[in-house]
Amino acid sequence: MTDRDDFARNAIPRHYSGKPDTGISMASRGGSAVRVQQIEKKHRPRVSDRAPIEARRQRTEALSKAPKKATPQNYRMQPAPVPENEKQRINSLKLYRILDTPPEEAFDRVTRIVAETIGVPIALISLIDGERQWFKLTYGLDTACASRDAGFCAYTILTDGLLEIEDARSDSRFCDNPMVVNDPSIRFYAGAPLRAPGGLNIGTLCALDRKPRKLTDKQRQLLSDLADIVIDELELRAALRRAMSEVAAEIKKRAIENEFISLVTHELRTPLTSIRGSLGLLDSMAISGIPKQAADMIAIANRNVGTLLRLVNDLLDFQKFEAGKMNIDFDVVDSRNLLRSTCENMNGFAGEKGVRIRVKSEAKATILGDGARLSQALMNLISNAIRFSPEDGEVIVESDIRGDSLRILVTDKGPGIPEAFQDQVFRKFSQAPGQSNVKGTGLGLAISKAIIEAHRGAIGFDTALGRGTTFHVELPLRQTIVA
Repeated sequence: MTDRDDFARNAIPRHYSGKPDTGISMASRGGSAVRVQQIEKKHRPRVSDRAPIEARRQRTEALSKAPKKATPQNYRMQPAPVPENEKQRINSLKLYRILDTPPEEAFDRVTRIVAETIGVPIALISLIDGERQWFKLTYGLDTACASRDAGFCAYTILTDGLLEIEDARSDSRFCDNPMVVNDPSIRFYAGAPLRAPGGLNIGTLCALDRKPRKLTDKQRQLLSDLADIVIDELELRAALRRAMSEVAAEIKKRAIENEFISLVTHELRTPLTSIRGSLGLLDSMAISGIPKQAADMIAIANRNVGTLLRLVNDLLDFQKFEAGKMNIDFDVVDSRNLLRSTCENMNGFAGEKGVRIRVKSEAKATILGDGARLSQALMNLISNAIRFSPEDGEVIVESDIRGDSLRILVTDKGPGIPEAFQDQVFRKFSQAPGQSNVKGTGLGLAISKAIIEAHRGAIGFDTALGRGTTFHVELPLRQTIVA
């Protein structure tokens, strides 16, 4: 091997792969030494060239460690953290029963105001469920819901106030969001949390734009105020549902109660009537051989059965009034005959109590009504006055004409009605405190009120402690009704 061949062999770079090289072949065939030097220069950089190479390597390494610009190529979408009160928040949302309901004008107005006042193409009422953000109303966007992870609003519910993103492309949380990189190409977002009582953010009212922008202070305040209006609407509906539920429960309870009362009273009325008849017969007859003590017991039993029978009848009547099943047979009623017959019927009870009934004045008038029911109402008022009158007292009954109405007054000289009890006078089973010695069913005044109001009349009272009480009834005159 010649010296030229040995030089050529050593000139081949160490990383040579063994593949044919045109320059090397020429050298091995006796090509010029110049060509060999060119090969050496190409594959073995001079020491002077190594410094720039090392500098480029260091720059590349430094760039790889430097923070990257927020672009979709460098970032993956970051889902918002789950709030600590997530369970309570979702429970609060479900209480409003708003999810998956149709669009409504009340909420549509809010999104229109947001879009038109702030000047954005898109406005949403967004409610954040466990896995999605559901849109109650959308302005400028044709979709009903979106993934919670892909939404801006999942970040808004983490805040105490408004969240504003001026350019989503420059925000690492949203730069690769599907709504940013794809249609509808969102750039601007501003969302105010829908804050339920207890500080639970159930969703947002938000404004979006396809170009970067910034809200003014007035626009931010408007968005927050409208978010509060949305919550107020939801709260109002929830309160209405609760009230309706309570009413329905009360109606159901009363229906069961009324059914029970009706059943019991119907079952009691017949045997009580029979027993009273028998006791009355025994009480009125002087049967020889009956000891005086037994006769007294028969009289007491007769009175007690009478009281119980009145209670049963009152319960039946009141139950019918509450159920709207009480028949009123309207006819022409003479006011003077009504008062006289009613007072005559009450004279016996008044005598037992040592009280007198005095008809002070009688107005000559006719009314349309059910004479028997009106007499029942007045008997309850007179009976009540007798019970509260002192022994040897007097109950005054009078009537006069006031405009288009007949007014009937029943006055006693009893203790009067305490102020704290006055709003309970016409409630069923009500009895003023400290007056347990006055026996009654607790239904008489409630029944009287129902009867008078069924005749399109009114009932009320005036009272003074220690001086007595006057109950007044007003009934429309016959000509007023006919006219």
